[in-house]
Parts: sequence; structure tokens; C-alpha cells
Amino acid sequence: MVADELGLTADFQFRVLGLAFGWAELELDYAPTMVRPGGTISGPTLFSLVDLTLFAAVLTTVGLEPMAVTSELAIHFLRPPAPRTMRATAEILRAGRRTVHGDVRVYTVGDETPVCHASGSYAVPDGSRPIELGEPLI
Repeated sequence: MVADELGLTADFQFRVLGLAFGWAELELDYAPTMVRPGGTISGPTLFSLVDLTLFAAVLTTVGLEPMAVTSELAIHFLRPPAPRTMRATAEILRAGRRTVHGDVRVYTVGDETPVCHASGSYAVPDGSRPIELGEPLI
């Protein structure tokens, strides 16, 4: 669905590490095009990883709903990330009928100190329904 609906460039090679109800973990493979002057991963790259990881967590609560859209996202850069593969985890804090709120943390693979933290929300279109516990996520 991501490749078909979101149109991310070929430079972004995402991998889903895990999904559970209200939770997602993704990795973004390193590519030299992601590095900004100064030798760190760029902010837009981190923002893309954060947004997609939160989207994945949202989908675990509302089902495969491509029209769920980011309505707000605040990202806090905590320290410069090394130019390596990045890992992000998202947790849904509240899933309402029309809005889903969550938190995301991003790490450089191999380092457990977060490089950024984000919180945001997704607007969910009318007619979406939460996945019942026990239903397959994908």
C-alpha cells in the first residue's frame, strides 16, 4: 500500500520490523542521499520515517485505510544521528473515531539513545472501523 499510495522515492527503503495493535516498528535503510551537510541524517529523512511509522501504527487501530492523513506532527531533534540505518517505534496513545494520537521515537540502529521524538495525530475518514483484538493486522 505504501508503494502504491504514497509515492515515496526509491531512496527510501523501509522495512516493517513489527506490528501490534496500537504499535509499529520500522527501519529505514541508509542511503548516501539522506545525509545533510555536517554528515548527519537530514531532518526531512527523519520526518518521513516518523510519519510513516506513525501511519503504520494508526493502521493497526483503524485497518488498512489509505485515506487516514496526518493532521498534526511535531518533531523534536535530540541529537545528530549518525549516517546509518534508522529505526523508529510508534505507540498509539488514543484512538478516537475521527482522530488517532501517537508518539514516535527514532534511533540509529545499534544505539538505544533516541535521536528524535515526535508526537502527532492522524485524521480518520468516516466509515473506518477499529480492528477488533485478535483480527489479523495485515
